[in-house]
Amino acid sequence: MANATDPRGCPGSWQLYDNWSGHPTFSGLDTYSGFELDDPTWTLAPGSSTTWQLICVGTDSRSLASASINDPSSTLYSSSKTFVKDDSSCTTPAPVTPYDCINGACIKKSVYNTPGLYQSLSDCEVVCGIGCSGKCISNSDWSQIEGLSHQLKNRNCG
Repeated sequence: MANATDPRGCPGSWQLYDNWSGHPTFSGLDTYSGFELDDPTWTLAPGSSTTWQLICVGTDSRSLASASINDPSSTLYSSSKTFVKDDSSCTTPAPVTPYDCINGACIKKSVYNTPGLYQSLSDCEVVCGIGCSGKCISNSDWSQIEGLSHQLKNRNCG
């Protein structure tokens, strides 16, 4: 089995049963080229109440399609999504979720937009916390730093 070389996963087609609610009402099966991790989702285009975009929320936020509905009260959504790989033997590795050690806790990189030094939660947990080989600040060290910071806050350093 070949692994996907694209970070978005295996190439293929998304088959979405799309629905419009309101006026006009519509439903039907649509096919869009994409990648396994895309997770295409209909969202309103920024600043519009009638133009919808099919955005790849699972990967790079690119738009696969757009549609206009003249009635701002209408909603465009997919009631089902199926992905069909171009090559059935292609395998998409699980996405990497980087972590950082912050004050003795492993936090996902995306929470505070940190560098993501550890490629998995288990890698982070090996070194995070008290006795983390200098790669993080322990809770007691952080408390001491906070205490000193509060003491200095009201001093005139001029």
